[in-house]
Amino acid sequence: MVADGRVVVAWLQRAVLGLERAVDEINALNVFPVADADTGTNMLVTLRAAARAAEEADRTEGPHAVARATVAGAVAGARGNSGVIVSQIMRGLAGQLGPDADLTAEGFATGLRRGTDLVTTAVADPIEGTILSVLRAGADGAGAALAGGADLAGCARGAADAAFDALLRTRDQLADNAAAGVVDAGGRGLLVLLDALVEVTAGAAPERPRFNRRTAPHVHVGEGDGHAHHHGEDPPRGPHADYEVMYLLPDATEATANRLRAELQAFGDSVVVVAAADPDPVATWSVHTHTTEPGAAIQTGLRHGKLRSIAVNVLQEAGQAETPLQALLDAPRAIVALVSGDGAAELFAGAGAEVIRCDQGMTHAELLAALHRFEGREVLLMPNGALPTPELLAVAARSRESGVLVTLLPTSSMVQAIAALAVHEPAGHAADDTYSMAEAAAGARCGAVVAVTEDALTILGPCGPGDYLGMVGGEVVVLEEDQYSAGEALAELLLATGGDMVTVLLGDAGDGDFPDRVSAALRPDRPEVEVVGYRGGQTASVMEIGVE
Repeated sequence: MVADGRVVVAWLQRAVLGLERAVDEINALNVFPVADADTGTNMLVTLRAAARAAEEADRTEGPHAVARATVAGAVAGARGNSGVIVSQIMRGLAGQLGPDADLTAEGFATGLRRGTDLVTTAVADPIEGTILSVLRAGADGAGAALAGGADLAGCARGAADAAFDALLRTRDQLADNAAAGVVDAGGRGLLVLLDALVEVTAGAAPERPRFNRRTAPHVHVGEGDGHAHHHGEDPPRGPHADYEVMYLLPDATEATANRLRAELQAFGDSVVVVAAADPDPVATWSVHTHTTEPGAAIQTGLRHGKLRSIAVNVLQEAGQAETPLQALLDAPRAIVALVSGDGAAELFAGAGAEVIRCDQGMTHAELLAALHRFEGREVLLMPNGALPTPELLAVAARSRESGVLVTLLPTSSMVQAIAALAVHEPAGHAADDTYSMAEAAAGARCGAVVAVTEDALTILGPCGPGDYLGMVGGEVVVLEEDQYSAGEALAELLLATGGDMVTVLLGDAGDGDFPDRVSAALRPDRPEVEVVGYRGGQTASVMEIGVE
C-alpha cells in the first residue's frame, strides 16, 4: 500500500483525534523534565497546527504542497519541548513524501530514521528513557519490518509495536519516571501518532492499555540492552528552570543555530533548536529552552537575528498550581485589546474584544493590574504596540502566576489586531483560534502616518512641523508635505509585495475622506484592492494602515 496526500492528511487528522482522547492521560504522566502536566496539550496543539496546514495546502494547492505545509505548520505551531520534537519527526517523514505526497513503506522507514537523527541532533542534552528512546525504537521496528518485506501498513505496525515496547522500558530508564511509577509522557504521545498511521493504513488501531500514574506496567530492563540506566542517580539536569522560552529565528544558517544552541545550554536546560526545512543555506529555526533567565534567552536569540512568535511560560509543578491548567483551558477565554481612541474602543468591543484603554500610554504595572479581572480565565492579549516586548513578557509571566493564562498575540498595531479579530472563532478550540489569529496578525503588513511636531533629520531628509512621516516598524519610509500624499505613498509601499485588502484606522487628526481618496488612487492600477476605513480617534498617529 502507498499512502497518497489524502491518506497523509487523514493520518494527521486521526492523530489529532487520538491525542484529544489521550491528552489527560498523557498530561498526568508528565514528570520530566518538569512535572507541569502539559506534554499532551503541547503535542496536541502541534499536531493540530500540522494537520490544519496540510488540509489547507491539499485543498488550495494540491498534494504536492502537503509535505512542505505539514512541516511549516508543525514548526510554527509547536508548543513545548515535546511539540518541537514532533515537528522534527514530521520533517523527517515529509522529506520522504513523493510529488503527490505519496508515502511508501521504504519512505516511512527512512523518514522515521531521518526524524530520529534530526531530533537527536536538535536536542542539546539527549536523555534515555524519553521520547527519544521511543522514537529510536520505532524507527528500528519500521526498518526491521521493511527488511522482512512488509508494506506500509506492516511497517507502521512494526514501528508502533516496537515503540510500545520501548515505552514500557522508559519507567526503568529514567529515575523521575520510576519514582512516579509512570512511562514517559512524550513517548506515550508518540505512540498515539504511530498507532494512528496503523489505523489509517490497516483499518484498525492496536489495543493499548491506559497508563496511569504509579500503575504503569513495570518491565525490568536488564543490563546489556543497549539503553542507559539511571537507577539511584538522577539524569543530568540543568539549573532549576522557572520559565519556558520559545521563539522562531528566521533566515539563519545551521552554523548560527548550532552556536545559539550552545549559548542557551550555558544557562538553560531542555534546549532544542530545530529547523522547518533543510538549510539552503538558511532556514527558519524553532527555539525552546527552560531557564531562570527568560530575558537572557531572548537577548541571546536577538544577537543572531530578528525573532518571531516569542512566548514565555511560567513553569510550575502541576500539583502546586493554584489554578490547574485544564481548568484554565476549559474556562471561557477572553480576547483583550490595548486600545487608544474612542472609535477604536467601540470598534474592538463590537467585534467581541475586551478593551483596555491606553490613550495616555501604559506601564507594565498598569497592565498587570488591569488583567487581574480575568483571574481564572485564558486571555489572548493583543498589545498593539502599547508596551515593548520585554515588559509584555514580564506581565504575561506574572499574570500566569496569579491565575490568568496570558497568551500574547503578535499585534504591533491596532490594524493588525483588526485582521486577527476577523478570523476569531469564539466557539473553536482555543489552540486553533490562537494559531489562526496569530497567523492573520503576522500576515498583515502595517504602518502609520504621523504628524511632525518639531524640526528633525530623517533618513529621507530634514522635516519639520507641517510634514508627515510614513513609518513601518519604527523606520521612516515616507516623507510628504500632506497626510494624503503620505498615506497614499505608505499604502503603495505596503502593497508592493501583494495584498488585496487595505484597512485604514483614522486617528483624531485624520481626514475622513482619506479611505475614499486612496481607493480612487489605487483603482486604475489595482482594481482588485478593497479599501476599508474606520474612525479610530487615536492621537499618536494620523492614521494606521494595514495590508492583507
